[in-house]
Amino acid sequence: MRAITVQVRAGLGVGRLAAAMDSLVELHPELCRSGFAHHEVADPVAATPAALVEAEAGLDLRTGVLMHVVWLDAGPADSGRMVLVLHDIVADRLPRVLPWLVRAWKQPALVS
Repeated sequence: MRAITVQVRAGLGVGRLAAAMDSLVELHPELCRSGFAHHEVADPVAATPAALVEAEAGLDLRTGVLMHVVWLDAGPADSGRMVLVLHDIVADRLPRVLPWLVRAWKQPALVS
């Protein structure tokens, strides 16, 4: 398992991020399926350890969930955090997954 935690801007948009995740899996089928969770939290930094545990638990080789993202949303005015975890069999993709996800989020037209 490989993980990355990044700070994300306020108002990321749960629907748009979920669509970007779907697009990412469509464009990169080696990721099979993805899991996604959204939590509204007061303190994303304090909530990060629990989000990492949740993201790890969301991976399931049997059902093909090889990537799981937990977005810790601090509301419309404050930045949050995103925890992204990849299963070991696709862990070598981690350096590329975040840029792919950002591109899919920035270009909703990629979502088909």
